[in-house]
Amino acid sequence: MDSSLKKSVVIFLMSLVCSVATTAVFATEVRQVVFYPTDVSDAGDFAYLRDSVRLMLASRLSAVAGGEVRFEDGVNKGRDFTFFRVMSSVVSTKEGIRLSVKAFKPSEDVSLQFQSMANESTEIMKALDVLVEDVGTMLFQVEPPKAIIREPEKEEKDVADMGTSHPDRVYKSTSGFGLSINQDEFVSQTEVEVKATERYKSKVLPFLAKCMTAGDIDGDLHDEIIVSTNTKLYIYRLRDEKIELLDTVALPGGLKVHAVNVADLDNNGVMEIYLSSTRKEEPRSSILEWHPVTGVKWLYENVYWYLRPVNIPGEGVVLAGQQSGVSGMTAPGIYRLTAGEGGKVAVGERFSLPESVDLFDFVFADFGGDKMVEVATINKKEQLQVYNSDLKLLYTSPSGFGGKELLKEYTAHIRLVVSDFDNNGHDDILIVDNELYSPEMMNKTRLYKNGQVRGLSWDGVGFAEVWHTNLFPNSIIDFQFFSTSKIDGVGIGRLFIVEPEKGDLLEKIFLGAGGSRLSVYGMNFIPKRN
Repeated sequence: MDSSLKKSVVIFLMSLVCSVATTAVFATEVRQVVFYPTDVSDAGDFAYLRDSVRLMLASRLSAVAGGEVRFEDGVNKGRDFTFFRVMSSVVSTKEGIRLSVKAFKPSEDVSLQFQSMANESTEIMKALDVLVEDVGTMLFQVEPPKAIIREPEKEEKDVADMGTSHPDRVYKSTSGFGLSINQDEFVSQTEVEVKATERYKSKVLPFLAKCMTAGDIDGDLHDEIIVSTNTKLYIYRLRDEKIELLDTVALPGGLKVHAVNVADLDNNGVMEIYLSSTRKEEPRSSILEWHPVTGVKWLYENVYWYLRPVNIPGEGVVLAGQQSGVSGMTAPGIYRLTAGEGGKVAVGERFSLPESVDLFDFVFADFGGDKMVEVATINKKEQLQVYNSDLKLLYTSPSGFGGKELLKEYTAHIRLVVSDFDNNGHDDILIVDNELYSPEMMNKTRLYKNGQVRGLSWDGVGFAEVWHTNLFPNSIIDFQFFSTSKIDGVGIGRLFIVEPEKGDLLEKIFLGAGGSRLSVYGMNFIPKRN
């Protein structure tokens, strides 16, 4: 082959390689869509929709367009935009609520503009659906997704359809008292059989709950239920198979509540309520007591720590806290705290925990029944992990357990509950598993639906599922579980669940519409071991 021919072949091959490489780059290029804050300067009473509208547009348009979703606070003039840009506004008019979108294609200055009207607040979701369809068609040239077609609501069933986490197993389902318990048939015959035994009539709450817990907060040997929103605490009791409201406590203004817990840390026989919350992205937590006669007593207000009572096997319940960070919602380090005189909190030693763990991500437990303390955590991918006392990683679950909506403000994971529900001397874990609703590319915002509670037992190398409940169709907001007693070897427990009432999940969470459903179930754990 002469030199000129060789040169031609080399040039051809180089051109081919460059062409293939260029094609590969374009093929793997991720479409980026940036959403800016919704303009509510003319929204009047609907200005509270500022964050909600942007988040809902992002969630639904990302399902249409795919790619990577980003949120930015403002437009930098003179910037060369290589991504799609979406701006929105809400305007209150005499005719109703006008929703508008102004969208730009990459590197273009001329916008595409879209509008939709809602005659009243209950029609906002439909108006958003119209916007999503129009923007998806004109901006991204795609057909309207089936996900935004709103199906007629079905009649609510007393028991939702169950979900099977391992289709290769033979599952046994026992239903009763409004709850289905599903188990591997072999486990139910050889280890422990789990049954629902009672139900307190579900209470429909006229508000969307943020968090919930239960405990004996007035010392009468009966559990109360504490449900929190950002503005109020609601205290309920169980009586005559019903859930009754006892009292409502107004909270200080401007709070974003993310967790409520109870514990008697001052050993006066009455459980305190530990309310962990933020104000303007800074911790502003509170500790209070409540009694049906004397009412509420504020012990500590404006505590500059996130607060949570934690149980340490062999020691008992102690108060743990974490502060906010300079560049984030939390600073590294979780510390032992002591509530002192004068409303001040004394800081003690730092807990030995994995560096990435935040205050509401972990529990201490004795999974081996050997008096050694392990740490179970939920990581950023929502996987369940276990560390030994030396912080050596022992286990990571193969898939994640969906939790609580991840928003811009500080968000606490739904609690992990430690309980020896099968009465074998080894701690077990109860965990909520909600199904991810929002597209996975929205890694800084997560929404869920279809939740259930799972009971997991440690086998020395990992967790095995012992039981799970039926699906609750609108996700689980929070839950609690107690082993109340043991009769003739049978463990008796009580499961508390709060969920959004039936309806559109996004509409409830972000528009503040609708209510919640609070349910309480009795459970029996019947050992089968010889």
